[in-house]
Amino acid sequence: MKVTVLVVGAALSLSGCGAFGSLSSGASSPFSGMGGMRGSQSEIEGIRFRTRVSAVSEDKRGFTTMTRGAARNLTAAAEAGRVEAVEYCIRRFGGSEIIWTAGPDREPEQMPLDTSGALVLAGACVTR
Repeated sequence: MKVTVLVVGAALSLSGCGAFGSLSSGASSPFSGMGGMRGSQSEIEGIRFRTRVSAVSEDKRGFTTMTRGAARNLTAAAEAGRVEAVEYCIRRFGGSEIIWTAGPDREPEQMPLDTSGALVLAGACVTR
């Protein structure tokens, strides 16, 4: 009887874990609306990256992305940043067209990392 109660209790307590994870990293986060407090997670070429998108203009069309751990693979990190930027533009403005000021199409040696090791991309959504 005790074992059954313990197993049922463990199953019930673990069933809500997904809800808590979405608060810190899912796109449905109530904290920022785009990627939670820690950013959205993408897997590119088998490497997981966390990317955070931040609006930098008053109309929110201008944005920057910061992809952590970019030194592991700059090309894959740039793709993770591009994916999150496209998702941001689609959700906010209904389209995926972006004018890049510091885009993912640069050569890896032209993609400097910030002091924390994150790759920063910048652009503006131009749809709608």
